Amino acid sequence: MDEPTFTSIYERFAPDVLRFAAYLTGSADLASDITAETFLRAWTSWDRIRAITTRGYLLTMAKNLIVDRYRRARPEVGLPFDLAQPREKPESKRYLDQTLAAIQTLPQEYRVPLVMYAVSELTYEEIAVAMELPVATVKVRIHRARLRLNEILETRGEPCHEHPSPERSLA
Repeated sequence: MDEPTFTSIYERFAPDVLRFAAYLTGSADLASDITAETFLRAWTSWDRIRAITTRGYLLTMAKNLIVDRYRRARPEVGLPFDLAQPREKPESKRYLDQTLAAIQTLPQEYRVPLVMYAVSELTYEEIAVAMELPVATVKVRIHRARLRLNEILETRGEPCHEHPSPERSLA
């Protein structure tokens, strides 16, 4: 098998990094900036990227860039762009908007692994490697994130049990 090129890595993983950054930051512009900076840094550290861990490596890099930005200044909460599919019902879009807003209120220690798991579809093991945590800690943080997310949504009058959720759901 041929060695992957930077272009092939970018084409394959840029949408994942953008989506991940959008969920964590709540800003389309900031997510775009984080994605660009992530791949710029990946370009300069190309020798450290291994094909097996490429997505985890890129998401970890994006997470670290987001953490750095949070340290400098808290980003705006709320998503100025629409992540919902156009064919979705208004109730689904409203639930998605409320869920995305609720995600922004989670502490970063819970928000990051939850988004890595539910949105980026990384395994517990990949998240553990990316976050340099034991697998058990990752599982606990994702569980606690889901509990808090459910509490937030129920407090806002949006019961989570009324919405069908896939296996890798956020709530």
